[in-house]
Amino acid sequence: MRKIQLLLLLPLLAFVIAGCAGSGKLLQKGNYDAAIDKSVKKLMKHPENAKEVQTLKKAWQIANDNDLDKINKLELLGQPDVWKDIYLAYERLDKRERKVERLPDNILSKIGFKKSDYSSQTVEALKKAAAYSYGVAVKLLETGDKFDARSAYGELEFIKKHMGNYRDVNDLMNRALEQGTTKVLFVIQNQSETVLPKNYEEQILKMSLSKLNDDWLQFNTWPQEGVNYDYEIFLRIKEIEVSPEQLTREKYTETKRIEDGWRYVKDENGNVKKDSAGNDIKVKRYKTVKAFVTKADMFKQASVKAVLDYYDAGGQLLKTYPLSSVFVFQYGFATFEGDKSALSKKSLELVKKGPLPFPKDEEIIFDTADDLKQKAYELIKKDKRLFD
Repeated sequence: MRKIQLLLLLPLLAFVIAGCAGSGKLLQKGNYDAAIDKSVKKLMKHPENAKEVQTLKKAWQIANDNDLDKINKLELLGQPDVWKDIYLAYERLDKRERKVERLPDNILSKIGFKKSDYSSQTVEALKKAAAYSYGVAVKLLETGDKFDARSAYGELEFIKKHMGNYRDVNDLMNRALEQGTTKVLFVIQNQSETVLPKNYEEQILKMSLSKLNDDWLQFNTWPQEGVNYDYEIFLRIKEIEVSPEQLTREKYTETKRIEDGWRYVKDENGNVKKDSAGNDIKVKRYKTVKAFVTKADMFKQASVKAVLDYYDAGGQLLKTYPLSSVFVFQYGFATFEGDKSALSKKSLELVKKGPLPFPKDEEIIFDTADDLKQKAYELIKKDKRLFD
């Protein structure tokens, strides 16, 4: 157990150590932007820290050289799919510059800071990146493939994030979302020979399948017009049984010894005995009381048997599960004759309860709905990834 706990703590520990690492350590590990962040933060408070200035200078130069070298190599390739990476490199250069230029001029001079204007190159790279991503997204959407639509959405999401309302990007994103989302319909079918109670189906359909929805998966418990579902889940009720009403009675007697006043203690001559103070000696008198109890036990049960079937769009059965739900009505009460003071605590509680009417068949059947609903939900939740 201790070994498992240690393994679970290791990622958290690594994260904490990384957060606590100094700028020098981050520089040695090649985390140049993290080192820059750390150095800038420290130098804003302590601009005289010469060691931190040197760390910043080195991290600043290496990070910029890496991005500029990457841009040059990508531009030499001349391929249209490189412009997103070129834009992101320019964006890093710009973000890094805005972060560092807040420092005092004397520090900027020491690290060799020279303000660069990458705005025109950044804009040009973004335009080309957006045009390429747009073209890729349109082609992907034309295939009609669900996973291509999800890839298209990623391309369009990049455009939306960096260029806002670029052409008809919003319409295409909606189309990609619609095309890429797996839709699952949950349906109830009563195949038993018993009429379901009113609102029974509605009670089951209230199951919170929407909690299982994610970016590319959507469950519906009511069919939507014009929607072609990728999967259908059928809860088929096969059999409903209600037991006869059972009322059993048990009779028993309870007795109790209780106080019944007092009496004088007498000697062998019939005289009242005296205590050391000369007072008459008295003792408590007891009597035994009886109560004749009739205990009644009421029993009635409803059981529902069903199956949960998963089908794909082609009508192929993927999985099937048997399901059952049982609701039991049990109630006990009692009546008595005789002396109430003879009753035990348990019998007294039963006497106080009094009789109840048996639930109607439709009422006790209805009470199975919540249990059946929860069991179906747990199975669907377990198999959620089957529908991706």
